[in-house]
Amino acid sequence: MMLSMFPELPADFEIKHPHDLLSRRFLFDAELFASLLENYDYGGDASIIKLLDLSSLQCESPVTVDSKLREVRGDLRFSTKFKDGGYSNVFLFFEHQSTCIRLFSLGSMRKILEFYESCESDANHTITTDGKYPFPMVVLLYHGKTPWGELLQLSDLIAVPPGVNVAVFLWFYVLLIDLSLLTPEMLKGHPALVAFLDALLSYSMNCLSESLERILARLNEVKDDPRLQGWLLSLVYYLLALTNGQEKNIVKAASNLVSEKEANEMVNSTLGILYNEGKVEGIAEGMAKGMAKGKAEGKAEGKAEGKAEAILKILEKRFRKVPGSISSAVNS
Repeated sequence: MMLSMFPELPADFEIKHPHDLLSRRFLFDAELFASLLENYDYGGDASIIKLLDLSSLQCESPVTVDSKLREVRGDLRFSTKFKDGGYSNVFLFFEHQSTCIRLFSLGSMRKILEFYESCESDANHTITTDGKYPFPMVVLLYHGKTPWGELLQLSDLIAVPPGVNVAVFLWFYVLLIDLSLLTPEMLKGHPALVAFLDALLSYSMNCLSESLERILARLNEVKDDPRLQGWLLSLVYYLLALTNGQEKNIVKAASNLVSEKEANEMVNSTLGILYNEGKVEGIAEGMAKGMAKGKAEGKAEGKAEGKAEAILKILEKRFRKVPGSISSAVNS
């Protein structure tokens, strides 16, 4: 993992899904998360957002891992205050599945209960002045290929007898932001947030390769922001991990934000990271084949073997170890 790219993650952490990494790298920034809450209320009643003081929003858990420290979960926890002075916690659960999770609310309830239990055992957790737990709220950002549909709240899952106050049982609300209902033209908010959402939306629309120039161009408005390099690195990682053969196009698009030399270094170093993580063998194989074609084109067939050997040496120098499948592809 590139530590300069994600300083909040220790070197031995592994993230399975590029979507998780991208969402964490962008949305742990309180300004971007506030922009998400302010600008998107699709699929639910966002009136509660108007009660929150988003200027006091803070990320309380930028890193959450499992017991074996192997995988970063796709959820972030934020704290903020109500405008009337009360304390609140806001939860973001990021889902990147192509189908909705019917019992999402129940899963959210488990996470909230875990947080409340941690409040009892950890004195550093903030509890309201009257000794009660913070108010929970769940924000679900969904970018599947089809709309989520009806989001089942606890009121849809729990049978409440007649005459019983429903509010006693319904103690948190899930706000759904469904990107599948939007188009790239409908995205709004902070430019970095829009670039992040555009990347997710383009992936779910199967047009990430065709959209990469537009996605990176979203950052033109924040070229002077000190966070630019981190945002750009994150998007480059995401684009390279989920597209194939787009290295030159990514360098070209990134060169509008940084120098061409920086863009090249960024793409090459990211390819090395992805390759070493075992996530982009197809990219490395594509690079090898492309280099072999360029080197051997127009040459006598007898010289092709020497070119292939040279290419393998270049790949070994860049990636240290070249899988046998790639060696075979180059030699053939």
